[in-house]
Amino acid sequence: MKALLIAEKPSLMRDIQKVYKKMQLPFEIDFTSFVGHVVELKEPHEYKSEWKKWDLNVLPMIPERYEFRVKKSAYKVYKEIEQILKTNRYDFIINACDAGMEGENIFYSFYKRAGCKLPVKRFWTSQTTDGAISKALLNLIDEQDLLIRNLRNAAMYRSIFDWLIGLNLTRAATVKGGRIIKIGRVMTPTLAIVVKRELEILQFKPEPYFQIELDLGQFKAMWFNPETNENKLKNLEEARAVISRIGQSAVVREIKTERKTISAPPLHSLLELQKEANKFFGFTSSETLKIAQSLYEKKLITYPRTESKHLPTAFAQNIRENLQSLATLEEYGSTVQNIISRPDNIQKTIRSKKYVDDKKLTDHHAITVTEVAIGRKKLSPQESKIYHLIARRLLAIFMPAYVIDKTAVVLQSNDVFFKANGNMVIEKGYTVLYDAFKKKQETPLPTLQVNLEFPIRDAKILPKMTEPPARYTDSTLLDAMFHAGRFIEDKELQKILKDAEGIGTSATRAEIIEKLISIGMIAREGKSFKATQFGIDVIQSIGKHDIVSPELTAIWSKKLKDIVDGQLSSSQFYKEMLTYVKQTTDGFIGLDMSVAEKQVVVVGKCLKCGQPVVEGFKGYTCSNKACKFFISKMIMKGKITPTDAKKLLIGKETREIRFTWKSGKKGKAKLKLVNEKLEFVFSNPIKQ
Repeated sequence: MKALLIAEKPSLMRDIQKVYKKMQLPFEIDFTSFVGHVVELKEPHEYKSEWKKWDLNVLPMIPERYEFRVKKSAYKVYKEIEQILKTNRYDFIINACDAGMEGENIFYSFYKRAGCKLPVKRFWTSQTTDGAISKALLNLIDEQDLLIRNLRNAAMYRSIFDWLIGLNLTRAATVKGGRIIKIGRVMTPTLAIVVKRELEILQFKPEPYFQIELDLGQFKAMWFNPETNENKLKNLEEARAVISRIGQSAVVREIKTERKTISAPPLHSLLELQKEANKFFGFTSSETLKIAQSLYEKKLITYPRTESKHLPTAFAQNIRENLQSLATLEEYGSTVQNIISRPDNIQKTIRSKKYVDDKKLTDHHAITVTEVAIGRKKLSPQESKIYHLIARRLLAIFMPAYVIDKTAVVLQSNDVFFKANGNMVIEKGYTVLYDAFKKKQETPLPTLQVNLEFPIRDAKILPKMTEPPARYTDSTLLDAMFHAGRFIEDKELQKILKDAEGIGTSATRAEIIEKLISIGMIAREGKSFKATQFGIDVIQSIGKHDIVSPELTAIWSKKLKDIVDGQLSSSQFYKEMLTYVKQTTDGFIGLDMSVAEKQVVVVGKCLKCGQPVVEGFKGYTCSNKACKFFISKMIMKGKITPTDAKKLLIGKETREIRFTWKSGKKGKAKLKLVNEKLEFVFSNPIKQ
């Protein structure tokens, strides 16, 4: 028996190959790999020539059967694997793409395009450690396994649904609006969230208010109305009237102390990791995903594209090995020893449903460190930061809770009341791991008792202004996408969206945000996102159509989940999908799209004909249509910015850009235009 194993990426293929060489299996394996997606659904004109023209009369475009084409960027890889399969040397194929819906889609879209008929076994693991790979090779899953089959169907229909929605509605909106207007099932409601906040900010009118602060020497207190609990006064006259009623001293009337015991948060899902990395380090969501993927490929963390914050029981029972991998790090050595020396406490944590729960697992469990120690592996500063965030979160769940006493005091001066709050830390617990990130320390109140009198040193009126809501950051926008049910009034749909875990997935949310930036619908301003006028116009033109609401994703995500769970047939899903696409396209054709004209960004003069070179969607192109001069925005995974393009056109070198060569190796180089052709300029040519 001989098998061909196809991994999703070359790095995973090499990892499996290394483990396989040390094993004895009842069959022989040859190895090859994709480079992510190697095929994609065909463009409309490849089905019917009349679909090439962007014409409302041909909408909706619904193919009789869905076919795949080879991606230009992966043509060589596709052909090589296709040729291997044509040798007829194999009895079955092993699908070693990432264990999840997208991994199924990557493999089976290739499988269908290649017309392959060989049986398939599924290699399934959330880790790339030697032990996990060995276990997965010994326990290959049959392709007809019900969960795998349902997952495969859901993956395929999700991509078809997105094709139908994206292409039909994009064309309808574009024809009606007079410029390219991208519409997407997840992209458009995400844009709507940012636009809604932007309009709230634009329409916000700041209003003055006043507060009164009392200085009592050892601490300060703020005025409040005991009947309404309000602590803001609308005008200066009211504030002065309150000040005039204050006496020489204030008496303690009430003391309330509440002890709060806060245990460590659950382990990281990708969303939680992205939010924490943005909060502590300012990393964008796409940067965090890229770094986490690199750590996964180095075998240091488990699979990062996960929605789950829980571990499976079987994994948790062997957690000491994962903890031990941190013992060699100076900052964690004593912490690890303290945890391991208390086996009863480890078992208590494992029994906690907050951290370990088989029922709350998605395709993959929570992200955590593997049993592989960093050792001599070289990590970039960014990789080190993300690794340590994940390490701290694992250690934290085995450490004591954070215990704090929260005290609220009410004071009275004549008929005027004031309130003061203070916190006293009783037990730092797991928070000692996060001391470096604390911006302020808890401040306790002095020892107080009822009827204790304090002389008033000063009473100040503090003039303030109401502030608009804050713009979204990576962290808060990801959170809004995950908790998109908040934007829906229907309680049942709220629950569906909560179960579906919002709009998008951990693997796609960062990509959606970056796409909205690239097409000019939102823009980054520092760490925040701002909706552009174009983005605002698109949402206002579409109006209350359900494509702008998370409701659409809620309903269809629930249907996809039902396919995975075996509660809905694929044929029924497709029937409902076609009805929806037809109705929605008709609705879009009837829209009045009024959007701002596209701003032309000129980056320089064409080296061939001297005409202006302008920024386009995929690159920088000559405005003279007869001229073929073009610089791509993406070269070997390196991003060419407008500033880079401007430098190239005046004969200068770009900044250093990080490129990925075909071999998978990464390195930095500058670019320069020599005789209208791009050339690499290496700062260390000998090393390169």
